[in-house]
Amino acid sequence: MIVVADAGPLIHLSLIRLLRVLPILYEQVLVPDLVFDEVVGEEDLLAGSAELRNADWIERVRHDSTAPLFQLLRAELDPGEAAAISVAVERQASLVLSDDRPARLAAEQLGLGIKGTLGILVEAKRRGEIREVAPLITQLKSRGVWLSDRLIERILTESGEDDLESPPT
Repeated sequence: MIVVADAGPLIHLSLIRLLRVLPILYEQVLVPDLVFDEVVGEEDLLAGSAELRNADWIERVRHDSTAPLFQLLRAELDPGEAAAISVAVERQASLVLSDDRPARLAAEQLGLGIKGTLGILVEAKRRGEIREVAPLITQLKSRGVWLSDRLIERILTESGEDDLESPPT
């Protein structure tokens, strides 16, 4: 399965030291040049910078900033999100990995599958790569990642952990 990653899931998975699950879950992980540059930057200041810079399992791809789809998406989305969706359409990817709501809606309107950080964690649990999702949600929240109570409830239900005590909000 080919996926195209936006910055959010790369950064968030790095915060909880689980960036490593992406090449396990997905056959090919494409990262558009704009997204790579956004995460890696010049000084490794963001979570995931060093991990992404050293990851031999990603395929860094160029986006076409003159492509009509990129230009159209760019009117509503940040450059990295527009590049991720544009590359996903161009490469006929199965999924776009993004946590950004407008990007998710745009991808869905184009018929692309979409999965965010928490969806990736649910999939990792289903495949036996992690034991529980709830503690990871707690870690994400403690590191400043905003997650709605409704989303947390839905994810805990999907992961079969809805009978456990919910992580603090």
